[in-house]
Amino acid sequence: MFIYLIAVGSVEKRLLLACAKNVKEVFGFEVRISDVPVYYKSAYNPHRGQFSASKLLERIKAVHLPNMLKVVGITDVDLYEEGLNFVFGVGELKGRCALVSIYRLKTPDERSFFERTFKELNHELGHTFGLLHCNSPRCVMNFSNSVLEVDQKSRFFCEKCQRKLKS
Repeated sequence: MFIYLIAVGSVEKRLLLACAKNVKEVFGFEVRISDVPVYYKSAYNPHRGQFSASKLLERIKAVHLPNMLKVVGITDVDLYEEGLNFVFGVGELKGRCALVSIYRLKTPDERSFFERTFKELNHELGHTFGLLHCNSPRCVMNFSNSVLEVDQKSRFFCEKCQRKLKS
């Protein structure tokens, strides 16, 4: 079984390859990068100037790939959920699909940008494995409302979340 990563929009192959390595290291599953097209433009909300994360996640749910355990879309567009100004991503709780936006994670420092992306990727994948938000400030499952909060947490799970992940 594989965890698949899919670029939704313009996402550099180098970032996808680095994300694949991160997922393998943190979750222990083999990772494949797929170039299956995801039609995302219909998720655009012109009144907000953003894309609906829920609508885009529905497009990713329609993707079926060989031996797929999970699938994560990585996008360069700005995402929102109703009631929130923006979201870094969304993940189906105990599901198989997640979505991460790099739009607000970008910084001139590539190392920091990649690290932020890994954190949000691990966070959303954590939801697909049944993990809820965690109160531990360093845990990757801690909710982040800003890039500063993303920077303050680790890309790894705390001991409590790690135990839940393995159970």
